[in-house]
Amino acid sequence: CSFVPILQWLPAYNIRECLPGDLIGGITTGIVHVPTGLAYAALAGVDPIYGLYSSCFPAFFYMLFGTSRHNSLGSFAVVSLMAGIANDNIMRIRDASISLDPTNSTIPADLTPIQVATTLTFAIGIVQFSAGLLRLDFLASYFSDSLVSGFTTGSAVHVAIAQVDDLFGLTGLPKASGPGYLFRRSWDITLAVIDRTNSVALLTSVVAIGILHCGREYLSPIIKRKGLKLPVPYDLFVMLGSTAISYAFDFEHTYNVPIVGHIPTGPPAPALPVIAILPDCLIQSLGMVAVSVATHISLAKMYSKKLGYTIDARQELYALGASSMLGGLFSVYPIANGFGRTAVNVASGTKTQLSTMFSCTLLLVIILWLGPLLEALPRCILACVIIVALQSMFKRGEELKTLWRVSRIDLAVWIVSFTATVVIDVMEGMTISIAFALLTVVFRSQWPKWENVLGPMSGDSTLPEDSSRPSVCVFRFDGPLIFTNTERFVNKVKTTIDEWEG
Repeated sequence: CSFVPILQWLPAYNIRECLPGDLIGGITTGIVHVPTGLAYAALAGVDPIYGLYSSCFPAFFYMLFGTSRHNSLGSFAVVSLMAGIANDNIMRIRDASISLDPTNSTIPADLTPIQVATTLTFAIGIVQFSAGLLRLDFLASYFSDSLVSGFTTGSAVHVAIAQVDDLFGLTGLPKASGPGYLFRRSWDITLAVIDRTNSVALLTSVVAIGILHCGREYLSPIIKRKGLKLPVPYDLFVMLGSTAISYAFDFEHTYNVPIVGHIPTGPPAPALPVIAILPDCLIQSLGMVAVSVATHISLAKMYSKKLGYTIDARQELYALGASSMLGGLFSVYPIANGFGRTAVNVASGTKTQLSTMFSCTLLLVIILWLGPLLEALPRCILACVIIVALQSMFKRGEELKTLWRVSRIDLAVWIVSFTATVVIDVMEGMTISIAFALLTVVFRSQWPKWENVLGPMSGDSTLPEDSSRPSVCVFRFDGPLIFTNTERFVNKVKTTIDEWEG
């Protein structure tokens, strides 16, 4: 029962207290899943329908194994971007293997991006589950808030740049990769925007972003003051409205606006991962494991403390691993806990993990029957959904003022994580961020802060009345006393005593 927590909490489920909140919260969160799943699929390098699969099946398995009542597994911009980069890397490895020896290559020649994404998801699950078995949940504490914040903000820059071509209706741009690719891609987009901008797609993007921004920033506060606590799904309304307009005016053929296109109906057929690329996927998965675990456990702890229940960090590793491995048997791409989606889950009144059942039911209805209604959806609308969703990530830059006052070292971690991620690349940025953060741990232990306080003690009769020497000396050394800082400790104590006695 401890490994499958639902067997413990479901028999004690209070229908009267919990069911209304779970029903409303589950449906509301399911509605949020639809636009984000469709939009972030493009970041992962797969068709939009796979975003619905990725929002449905792993979340259902997490309900069985997870201990967080509010974390919402599904598409997450940063992990989707990293999955897209890993997908490109593995496809290049396949091409190189086939070109060297077409007859003896172990990688299938007909390998597809969704097969790579599914195998990558399975590999992530293996690493996460293994971390739980090896009791490595303590490693999550090394991913400080400043590291995660700087890295995710830097990754948001990559995500934003990746949407610009869709916002302007551009197609056929060359792919760029490797360290510093962001600058090459920005240059390619700039040249293309000058000559090939689709004015209808650009106008649609401007109107959609305006509606989404004004709805969230101005209309939502007014609605809340009127007493409506449930979040308004502006993303879904914009998607449905733009789909209807696109279908009515035939955007694809009349104005050459790229649309989503064919969306199949019916559930995906279960399939095993591609074993031939599993070793490469395991290597590529490490960065995504770090990001998904760090964000998941930090959010789970935050909301569990706020709402008065407990989570098991090690069981969360098992739950994430099981969700990815079982979800990897379907056509999904790597998933993680979404910040905004989890906040919606909490705000809409969710009480237990059972809300996921209602979210998955809604998604399953769309997968089985309603998906084709979104075939005329302009791709620029998906880019708009992503751009507006990134606002919360970019607002994390406001933390710099606080970090400047509280801790210059944490400020340095944030800046290094952000700069390395933007200037070099996402995967390399994660490696550099972790290395620098660990290095600061060494700095803090080897050169901890110290200070002394000198002052008189009231009623002290041991000193002459005309003595100017303070009667009390308090010495503080901000760090554990270990072999790397003992010499510094002794020197500072001597300095303090000399100052006290002098």
